[in-house]
Amino acid sequence: MAVENPDPPDGIRDLNSQPAIATDRKLLELRETLESELPSYVFDDLSRWRPAEEPEPDPDEDYRERALLYVSKSIDYREAIRPESLRASTDLPEKVGRTTVGPWVWYHNGYKVEHERPARDAKEDESGKFLLFAPEEARALEDVVLDEFSRRPYSDAKLPTIPGKREDWVLCLYQPDNRYWYDVRDAYHDPPRVRFRGYKTNAATHRGEYSDRFKNAQ
Repeated sequence: MAVENPDPPDGIRDLNSQPAIATDRKLLELRETLESELPSYVFDDLSRWRPAEEPEPDPDEDYRERALLYVSKSIDYREAIRPESLRASTDLPEKVGRTTVGPWVWYHNGYKVEHERPARDAKEDESGKFLLFAPEEARALEDVVLDEFSRRPYSDAKLPTIPGKREDWVLCLYQPDNRYWYDVRDAYHDPPRVRFRGYKTNAATHRGEYSDRFKNAQ
């Protein structure tokens, strides 16, 4: 039976949607804490951004138990939709955040690294993403994320969840320009395991367009 995204109980913020979405690691930390206690900082965090019509909750034992159940269901939901080949949350580097919700597994870059190439190396100066495809395991694309995040200043990356996958697994690596086009292609284009498909601007995505360079990338 499919696991559904759980609804937050009264007095507890929605941990699986903006503006208060929690990373996968944060959910695990919350569960571990709530299994034994409800510290004031956890209560304050969980009770923020609740609907305005809801009354102020009490930080009592009932609240702790309801919060624990909700967090546990949220973890189960994310584990059910996350590609099985991906690492456990506890095996990811501390500098890499991962959030699994709906159609996407998002990665957030916490490394502070500078560009190793000047902006003049870019042939496309609009913000967008590098696209890489893998037919078999999403883990091959997560490997790319971890390698690239530690070396270059990407903001975010994403790949599909199980219900969000269409054909191949696809990785989007977000950058303000395409100055690393050749670096990414040369490092990871290894078909059939991983196929580099070029760079696509966010504007082109919104318009549903593909550049000739993207279509011809082999």
